[in-house]
Amino acid sequence: MLYILAILTALLLSAFQYLYKRKALWLFIWRFLTYLIILLLLINPKWSKKKPIITKPQLYVLADNSQSIKLQNDDQLMRDFISRLKQSKLSDKYKLHFFKFDQKLSELDSLDFLGKQTAIGNSLAELKFLHQSDQKAPVVLLTDGQNNTGIDYVYGSRLPKSLKVFPVVYGDTVTYSDLRIDLVNTNPYAYKDNYFPVEIFVTADIEQAFNVSLKIIEKGKILFRKTLYLSPNHNSDHISTKLKAGSVGLHRYKVLVTGLKNEKKTLNNRYYFNVEVLKNAQKILLLSNIIHPDIGAIKRSLKKYPNIKLEIRKPVDSFTLTDYQSVILYQPATGFASIFTQLKKTHKAWWLITGKHTDWSFLNQQDLFFNRKFTMSFENYFPVKNNGFGLFKLPDLNLEKMPPLQDFYGQVKLLPATEIAYYSKINNVVTKQPLLVFNTRPKQVALFGENIWQWAMQAGVNQQQNEFNQLVYQIIQYLSINKDYERLQLQYKKQIYQDMPVVITAKFLDKNLESDTLVKPELLLYKAHKVERIPMTLKNDFFQVQIDNLPTGSYRFTVQNKAGDLKKNGSFNLLAYSIEKQNLQANVKALKQVAQQSGGKVYFSGQTKQLLNDLSTSKDFHSHMHYKTLETPLIDYKYLLVLLVLLLSTEWLIKKLRGEL
Repeated sequence: MLYILAILTALLLSAFQYLYKRKALWLFIWRFLTYLIILLLLINPKWSKKKPIITKPQLYVLADNSQSIKLQNDDQLMRDFISRLKQSKLSDKYKLHFFKFDQKLSELDSLDFLGKQTAIGNSLAELKFLHQSDQKAPVVLLTDGQNNTGIDYVYGSRLPKSLKVFPVVYGDTVTYSDLRIDLVNTNPYAYKDNYFPVEIFVTADIEQAFNVSLKIIEKGKILFRKTLYLSPNHNSDHISTKLKAGSVGLHRYKVLVTGLKNEKKTLNNRYYFNVEVLKNAQKILLLSNIIHPDIGAIKRSLKKYPNIKLEIRKPVDSFTLTDYQSVILYQPATGFASIFTQLKKTHKAWWLITGKHTDWSFLNQQDLFFNRKFTMSFENYFPVKNNGFGLFKLPDLNLEKMPPLQDFYGQVKLLPATEIAYYSKINNVVTKQPLLVFNTRPKQVALFGENIWQWAMQAGVNQQQNEFNQLVYQIIQYLSINKDYERLQLQYKKQIYQDMPVVITAKFLDKNLESDTLVKPELLLYKAHKVERIPMTLKNDFFQVQIDNLPTGSYRFTVQNKAGDLKKNGSFNLLAYSIEKQNLQANVKALKQVAQQSGGKVYFSGQTKQLLNDLSTSKDFHSHMHYKTLETPLIDYKYLLVLLVLLLSTEWLIKKLRGEL
C-alpha cells in the first residue's frame, strides 16, 4: 500500500509542476523518478535472499605433552605425525583444531614434553564443552594412555555421541596381565562373637577371562573363600562379607587373590588389615526398690541384644558389683546408701534414672557429678536434642512426638566434664537444663525423669522401636567401654612420587567406637617454620584432604578434631621421582575401550598413514549445508543515490538549456 501511495504522490507532484500549467514531458519524467526514489528511500523496503553456507566437520587433534612420551623416545615420532596432519589434504574435508594436554588442555603451539602429570580424562571432558554441536566429529588422541591424575577417561569423561575418538598409541604396547586388590574397608574394632563387615575391591588388567580365587586368611586358616569370574569387559569386582570376631585381642588378617598365569607383579595380590576384638558379653545390674513400667521397657530393649544379660535386683539383695560391667540405678533413695559406697570403691560405671520416687535430698549428699535445688512440686519435661552432642551419634528419634518425663521441679547443676544429649523443654520453652546427660570422667549417665516406657510405646507408634532400643543400648555401650581405644585412624602413603597429590584420609570414632561424621577436623602441615591449617572434607564415613604442588622433601603433619582433644601425628616423604617415570607401558586396553565406546578405532604409531586414509575416505563425517537468509534495505544500494544525483543534474541542465534558470 505504501508503494502505491508513493507512486501516486510522485505522479501528482510531478504533474502539478510540469503538466498542469505547461507541457514539459521530459522534465515531468525526470521529476517523477526523483520524487519516487526519494519516497522509496524514506520507506526503505528490504529485500530477502538465501545464501548457501557449507560447514565442514570439525577434526580435533589432542597431543600428549607429558614426560612419559619423551621418556619412551616417541617425542619426535609424534611431532612428525602432527606435521603430516597439518600438511595433509584433511583440511579440504575438515576444519582442523590442534591441542596439547598434560594436566590441562591448551592450544597446540609447540610440544616440549615436560608435563609432570597426565590428565586424559580431564582433557576429553573439557573438549566436550568446546564442541557445542550435534555434527559428528573425529578426535585423534595421540597418547600412551597413561592417566595418572584427574578423572578416569574411560568412564568419567562421558563424551557426547557426536564425538568419535581415534587413539594413536605410543610407547610400549606389550600387555602384561595384572591382578590387584585396590582396597579393603572394615572397622578397626569388633565385639567378641559378633560379625563385622569386610569390603574388598579387586581389579584385573587382562586380555582374556579368568577364574580368580579370593581368600581371607588368619594364622594360616582360610576364613572366607570365593571364586571370581573376571574378563576384559568385567575386570573388577566388589566383594562384601562378614567375619565372626573370635577371641578378645588384636587379629591380623590377610586377603589374597590368585589365579593369573605368568603374572609379573604379585605384591599387590595381598592386603593386610587388623581388627581388635573387644570383650562383648556384658552383665548389667539394674537396682530398684519399686516396680515401674520403665524397668520393663529397659529390659525389653536390651533383650534385643544377645550379648547383654540384664539382672534386676533390689539394693538389699546379695550380689557382687565386680561381676557386672555397669549398673542401672532406678530412682535411688536412702536404701541405696551402701550401693553408692561400693560404686565409689570399685569405680563402676552407672546409669541413674530419677523420678517422682527419687529422694533428692539423699542424692545431693552423694557427691555426684550433679545436684539439684528442688521443690516438692512435679514438672513435665519434654526432650530436645542437643545438636552439639559429640560423644557419639544419637539415634534419629522423633522427639517432638515424645511424651514428657516427670520429675521434681528444680535447677540441675553439673560439673564441667559432662556432655548433654537432651535438653528439657517446659511449657514449650526450651531450657538449658539437662534431661539426658553423660559424665565423661568417670563414665556415668543421668536421665532426669521417669516414664521412658511411654517413649518406648510412642516409638512403636512412630515405627521407631529400633531407634529407641538403640538409644538404651548406646548408653550401656558407653558405660561398658572402660579402655581408651584409638579413636582416630589415619591412612596415607609414606613414600609419594614427586608431582603426585598427597592424599590423607582420617576416620574418627565416637565414644562407642562407631564412625563419627559430626567432627570438623583439620590437618596441620608443618613446612619449615610455618604451620598451614587445611580443613578436611567429609566423604562417606571418613574425612579426606588432598595437598598439591608440594616441593620434594620430608613433611610432618597432625590431624585433629575442632576441639583439639583428639589428634594424631604422621609424616611422609615426597620423593624426587616423577610419576611419569613410574609406568612407561602404553595402556592399550583403556584406549581400546574409549574407542569402542565412542565408535572410533585404535591405531598404533606405525599405522598413521592408514589413519589419514580412513579419515579422508570416511563417510561418517559430512559437511552440512544450510541457507542463511540475508535482508538488504534499499538504502544500502549506493547506485540509487548516484541515479538521484544524475536525475537532478539532468533536470537542472535541461532547464538551463531552455533558459528557465
